[in-house]
Amino acid sequence: MHKVSDGQKRRVQICMGLLHPFKVLLLDEVTVDIDVVARIDLLEFFKEECDQRGATIVYATHIFDGLETWATHLAYIQNGELNRSSKMADINEMKTSPNLLSVVESWLRSETKLVKKKKKKEPVAAWKPSPLDNSPFRSSRHMAYYR
Repeated sequence: MHKVSDGQKRRVQICMGLLHPFKVLLLDEVTVDIDVVARIDLLEFFKEECDQRGATIVYATHIFDGLETWATHLAYIQNGELNRSSKMADINEMKTSPNLLSVVESWLRSETKLVKKKKKKEPVAAWKPSPLDNSPFRSSRHMAYYR
């Protein structure tokens, strides 16, 4: 497996996950390493599986292309709390926006504006050394981007 691409690894992971029947399937950024055509085919497969099995898929993603016709419901989580939850047909912004991406973008931009308004300068605490400072498991900005 170490010689195959990330997309091929992702396909194997998806196939292994689908070997067992499901009523609820939780997917987190499952299509991130997959090419556009494979992504569309996979989403169509999931849609058919849900219809045939009567199953539910909870799909967390930052990639919104083509989800307008795929999703039946949308949940928007802001700062760890459920901000919005409704049927796609009941989202008023979808009636005037060209796609789901532009709707989500407007929500995120308004969220950013709220955070800037609420943000106050807090006193900076003095830095105290920690026994974990030299640990390889210590969090750093760079580690946030690695998989």
